[in-house]
Amino acid sequence: MTHPVLLRLSLLFLVLILPALAAAAPPAAPPAANADQQQVEAEKQEKANAEKKKKAEAEKQKKVDTEKQKQTIADIRNLGTALFSWLTDQVEATVAEQEAEKKAGNGTTNEAPPRSSAEDTGQKTFDIQDNPLVSRDDLEDFLVPKYIAAIPETDAWGNPLEVRLNTDNLMAKTVMSIRSPGRKGYYAGDEYKAEGFDPTDFDQDIVWIDGFFARWPQEGAPGNKPRPIPPPVNQ
Repeated sequence: MTHPVLLRLSLLFLVLILPALAAAAPPAAPPAANADQQQVEAEKQEKANAEKKKKAEAEKQKKVDTEKQKQTIADIRNLGTALFSWLTDQVEATVAEQEAEKKAGNGTTNEAPPRSSAEDTGQKTFDIQDNPLVSRDDLEDFLVPKYIAAIPETDAWGNPLEVRLNTDNLMAKTVMSIRSPGRKGYYAGDEYKAEGFDPTDFDQDIVWIDGFFARWPQEGAPGNKPRPIPPPVNQ
């Protein structure tokens, strides 16, 4: 009796219980669909990681270029201060000599024309080639060591600084200039309108003319007033 009963119960389980369990179970996803979904998720993660890395590298480079821009501004400012101090001494010596000649009755003095002011500079367009280039050797003869300890050769990006000085007419309205091509390494042109530029645009030329920055990094640029150089920095 035992075996027939167990056999009947087993058959009843197979007929009634197993179909119900199979119907309640969720359908299995096709293997190919799972693989495709995993690949899509992996590609999304890889793209997100690449964008994150790219953004981090851009922020790092921005910090580096910001420091280089600040260093370039400082070097131009210090050299400009030295040049302007030298020019002031030269003009004063020339005026004193002319005054002495006038008192001796040997000639008449020539009044110096009005020099550029910050207000004039803010309304002008400058042609950098109005004044000739000056060599590094001449700059060292003029400025070192009395006005500056050493002449900076390059900007912070490694590009040569361009210095111009009209030694033939130190009493002209415009006499000197210093400029850097910025990160890009070449000048945008030779004519400049006096105004600031976006500080994050590291490819912009930085230009100092006759005591004022005519092209300089400035928040909220473009500006409309040049920046005067500060008092001389102790060397």
